Amino acid sequence: MNDWPDYEEDDINHGSFVFYESFFLSMESLKFEEIAMFLDAICRYALYEKTSDLPPNIEGMFKLVKPQLDANLRKRRNGKLGGRPIINKP
Repeated sequence: MNDWPDYEEDDINHGSFVFYESFFLSMESLKFEEIAMFLDAICRYALYEKTSDLPPNIEGMFKLVKPQLDANLRKRRNGKLGGRPIINKP
């Protein structure tokens, strides 16, 4: 009934991610082609947890963004655990 694509169990597709203003501001000095590579690297990692070979300047920028993306992925996984257990009060 839905229009969602069918994915294998081992395919990762988070569907969305948080894009911070700091990511955007860090691209100000880049050329258009470099911006495209940087955005592609961020999206591929945040959505599919895949990395690729990047030019040194883009790789350096990505290394600064990656810890925040990893933290967001960790929060997503921990959120699926259901949160704090309910305590039955006597």
